[in-house]
Amino acid sequence: MTTFINFLLAYIILIPFIIINLFFSFGFFFQRKVAKIIHENVEREDHLKNTHENLFRNINILIWISVGIITIFLLENPISLGTLFVFLAFRSGATFSKRFILGNHDIKIMKKNYSDGKFNDIISTIIKISIIIELLFLLAWGAFYQSLNVYVKTFFEIQGSMFVLLIWLAGLIYGIVFSAIQSITSDNFLLKNQIGIALLLSGELVKNKIKDKKDSIKHFFKL
Repeated sequence: MTTFINFLLAYIILIPFIIINLFFSFGFFFQRKVAKIIHENVEREDHLKNTHENLFRNINILIWISVGIITIFLLENPISLGTLFVFLAFRSGATFSKRFILGNHDIKIMKKNYSDGKFNDIISTIIKISIIIELLFLLAWGAFYQSLNVYVKTFFEIQGSMFVLLIWLAGLIYGIVFSAIQSITSDNFLLKNQIGIALLLSGELVKNKIKDKKDSIKHFFKL
């Protein structure tokens, strides 16, 4: 009974973790608008271009999914109540360090180049929230700690909870190295998903849409 309660509590924590991360991923759909608004407002436009962003993003996605799948196959029973923890562990650790490092990188650029204090505050808050959200995974891991030892069995006879933690730490180290390289080689904004959400919440996307409509109407009547 205790195991079931721990399992239930862990997934009550884990589900919001997944949902909120999916919400942040919606920022991807606003990236074109993000680029346009930033280029309109940031003085150093020519220095904020990075042709390697897509490459870094695709490599990162490929790595964490590959590691997640590999770690599942290291389990004696790949299909269990703890499988989701194993699959997401590396990604969570990597994303935590990634958002911390790239978030600081983006905030510095934003404060230096963007004059709208309200917008800067929203972006800073969104990035901080996105970092804190990743800690929900560890909270869920703590709630499911003992049960993981029951549901997660590895071929190396490592306790399930320790196995998940080791994967998370490996992801954390990977994220630090990967994000450090990315931030050093780029003068661009790197957490565009979070910035896209910040633009949405700040009303910048709506204002930009209205401005585009006005410009198109003016252009129409000039023809």
